[in-house]
Amino acid sequence: MPSRYVRDFMTSGVITCSRGDKLRDVAALFATRTVSGVPVTDREGKLVGIITKLDLLGFFLPEYLDLFSDIDFIQDFSTLQSCNLDVLESDLLLAEDVMDYEPLTVGPETMLLKCAALLSKFKAEILCVVDAEGKLLGVITATDIARAFFGRYSDSAGDPSP
Repeated sequence: MPSRYVRDFMTSGVITCSRGDKLRDVAALFATRTVSGVPVTDREGKLVGIITKLDLLGFFLPEYLDLFSDIDFIQDFSTLQSCNLDVLESDLLLAEDVMDYEPLTVGPETMLLKCAALLSKFKAEILCVVDAEGKLLGVITATDIARAFFGRYSDSAGDPSP
């Protein structure tokens, strides 16, 4: 199997936000786009954090996330859905209030197997790809890695013949 590197399979030109962006605008990105996370960058394009769907849920439902790891005992989820997200309408909540200040990063020369190991170890959905100065180059997700390794089978998808 040939070596596979992040640079060949990462998604570049990703949607980003800045620390001062309104949280409702970031939440709208998750509602309208298929993204695993939104990297937070400064004016020079350097990565300063990331916001994932779980970060948002954890911000608004912190008391429930620990419960979700063992959902067998929850009989009625409707009682948990009473969370009022109208607070998102506030201009006071910003991306920096929710972002993870220590996102998982890799370089473009990182091997995909290492990326898969990092995603598994940290139970993450996304790795930010940065250069030596910390500038965001793109992202790589578990889906990207799966495509890299299993993409050659896509021509035969749905075709049971050998």
